Amino acid sequence: MKPLLMVLLLPAFAYSQEVKPVISNDYLTLIRSDSSQIKHFWPDTSTSIRLSHQLFYQDYYKFRVRKITVRRGVMDIHPYGSKSIWFGGQFNTGVEIKRVNQLPALQTQFVQGRSQNGALVWRGAETGEPFSYGPALHTLEYDGSNYAYDKNGKLVAAGTGNGQAASSYPNNIFRTASMFSQSLRLQGQYRVNGDPRLSAGLKMGQSTENTFIRNNKNTSRNLTATLEFRKKWTSLSGMYTLLRDEFSNPNRNGFLNRVYQDALLTPVSFDNAHNASPNAPQAYSTVADNPDYLLANNGNRFVQTHQTVSLMLERKGRRFNYKITQSMEHLNQQRREGYLPGSAFFPAGISMARNKKDRNYLLDGNASFDIPFYNSDFTGSVKVHYSYRDSRSGIDYSIPTTYSYQRSAHDASLSYINEYRGDQLNAGVNLGSKLYASNTTIADNYFLPNAAAYIRWEDIPGLDYWYVKISGTYNRFNNELPVSRSFSQNSLLQYTTQQAYQFFPVMEVSSFDKLNAVRHTEYTGLLEFSYNYKFTLYGELFNRKTMDDIFPVLSNGNLVLQNIAGHRNKGFELGATFSHHQGDFSTYNTLSYVTYNSRITDVKAGYDGTPMAGFANIHTAIIKGTALGSIVGTDYQRDASNQVMIGKDGFPLVNPTPQVIGNPIPAFTMKMANTVNWKKLSLDLLWEWKKGGQMWNGTQAVLDYYGRSAGSAALRQTTGYVFNGVLEDKQPNTIPVSFYDVNVPVEQNRWTRYGHSGVGSAYIQKADVLRLNTVNLSFKQRLKKYSQQLAISVYAHNLILYTPYKGADPNQLLYDQPNAAGLDYFNLPSVKSFGCNISIQF
Repeated sequence: MKPLLMVLLLPAFAYSQEVKPVISNDYLTLIRSDSSQIKHFWPDTSTSIRLSHQLFYQDYYKFRVRKITVRRGVMDIHPYGSKSIWFGGQFNTGVEIKRVNQLPALQTQFVQGRSQNGALVWRGAETGEPFSYGPALHTLEYDGSNYAYDKNGKLVAAGTGNGQAASSYPNNIFRTASMFSQSLRLQGQYRVNGDPRLSAGLKMGQSTENTFIRNNKNTSRNLTATLEFRKKWTSLSGMYTLLRDEFSNPNRNGFLNRVYQDALLTPVSFDNAHNASPNAPQAYSTVADNPDYLLANNGNRFVQTHQTVSLMLERKGRRFNYKITQSMEHLNQQRREGYLPGSAFFPAGISMARNKKDRNYLLDGNASFDIPFYNSDFTGSVKVHYSYRDSRSGIDYSIPTTYSYQRSAHDASLSYINEYRGDQLNAGVNLGSKLYASNTTIADNYFLPNAAAYIRWEDIPGLDYWYVKISGTYNRFNNELPVSRSFSQNSLLQYTTQQAYQFFPVMEVSSFDKLNAVRHTEYTGLLEFSYNYKFTLYGELFNRKTMDDIFPVLSNGNLVLQNIAGHRNKGFELGATFSHHQGDFSTYNTLSYVTYNSRITDVKAGYDGTPMAGFANIHTAIIKGTALGSIVGTDYQRDASNQVMIGKDGFPLVNPTPQVIGNPIPAFTMKMANTVNWKKLSLDLLWEWKKGGQMWNGTQAVLDYYGRSAGSAALRQTTGYVFNGVLEDKQPNTIPVSFYDVNVPVEQNRWTRYGHSGVGSAYIQKADVLRLNTVNLSFKQRLKKYSQQLAISVYAHNLILYTPYKGADPNQLLYDQPNAAGLDYFNLPSVKSFGCNISIQF
């Protein structure tokens, strides 16, 4: 029968013109009855072949035949692989403007000065006066004299000068911030028979931001290149990334917070802009700085270069899969930090360079083997994971001081997964164990078991279209603090709030060695209901116990890491999702409610009360039986009935022993996300409501102390006020007081008598907050010719911020320090931003 096939193919040799094949039922019957059966063909048809002067050059499906083989009566037609190059890209550009959110309320009525000889007296900068408890601004005018601190002259009583009314100087360091960003992404693929064989990508981006603080500029540059080769079930890929950031002023030492503090405390009668001469810098007081002078040409700088390179080999087989990844990471940071000559507490100035280098190597491997079952409803697999990480970090200070850290860590796991998938019931179990070992731990751990299981029941009788899922996990794992983490900011705990201007961190932790790994045991349980995949309701319980947690402590003038405490974090989350689609309209909505409590369960002997972050006189701390990060500070003296004790002068007495005065953990947090799509438009909203939690408003305390707060201005003329409490003889207090009596020294008024930051508990405030995190409106349009899609989006972040808290955004952190939640000491304000992005795909 083979000669018959050659006869049928003869026209392909005889003619050079295109010939349409004649296909009839008789022809097909003849082919099927031949002993040479066709086994492989591309595409999967034998009915439309385009012939030319070359044998099977191409058919109507645009392919060429590479060869024909006949073996054991079976003919294989092998096509040439179709080869193609695909190319695409995306260009993005965006512009954003930012404005500061809520700020503390300041007074603009009263000038620099104090009470003196029974009267309110203006005292200029030459006196070094720090307070703004002088006379009202509208009662003063200039005398026109040659006065170094004001071009208009000195302030005198109205009617005794030149008639020019006293000016109110804003001394604002904020501005409308702006950011411009661009990015370009290019991708290319070489495909054979539609399968990618070689893929390459390149992404470049840049952004420039003039921040909301004057004389501050941030720039960022990034580059990412990828290359991937695939053949059958194997792929080899590599990636290189480069990120370079540059800031005008680093804030590791709280420099920007200090600038902000000086701006708020400057008396309304003093002009910082006029007195910011580089030749003769002049502040309103010897214990303060001119913020304009601090910001201008200070020589500060931060530059960070972050590079990573990785190589990944992956193979996906029918049963056995593996992936091996190697990566190297280089991080270089260069900081120049300091204060110019003439700065408060640094009259000669101070400058320091800090260089940090991190070098990390990672080897990570994953493998899995699928276990066959005779029953197709069952599946099983065994998975193995191993990672080796070598981390090195070095810090060089120009003073000079050098710190060097190194860790080699091994992390491995073995797990068995078994699943059953029936018509209505699905179930699964995951059993495994991990090990963790490193050269910085006292003891390695080779048995860290974990387990997980779930059951899912669909189409429940009587509840069509519903499914129920129940799942739970048990997990033990160990970890250590990364050796690249700096704890230099913890040296702030050496200073009181009044000494904070002396903070200039040059000390790091001595070592990460000879510590126990932090041990965690975690349980979770989840119950989920869903109807028709449109509505889902779920609830999850979680409970994590942490032992031997590591914190930095100050010991003999050194910063040392210690295993100090154990704590438990438990709570639950409730959530719901709802989606709806009809024609061009669709919507997707989620709502979640989370509540948790983190409590100290155990503290190593001698470390109960250890400060975590803040100042010597007020901080977050580790205290057994209390919430992790409880706020500790001064409180009023109280009797056995918890009533405030009142002194003989009618003012409350202070307890000299620090107390737990606040808890920053919220009672609950609710989040809601809404997405609405209509044709080519899409609208996204993200809401958040945080109820409960407390903040110490140290900003208001210091503004009160110096007389710069709106509250101290509104109440300073209060007389005959009786504080609620009891006298030392147990009788109710009946002694009236004046908040600001001009006949007594200014240091004895309502706001100064308790010191620089007042009584800590008096400034504990509610930190509830409702915010609209994101509003995003986007439009997408398909384009013809070279451009594939145009996308335009306009957005706003932090658009709504509603809170009873009287300071800045309660989410802001003290000097950007971790573990400082609940402390506000001139925390920088958050910003609301408005932007537009344009993206073109081609």
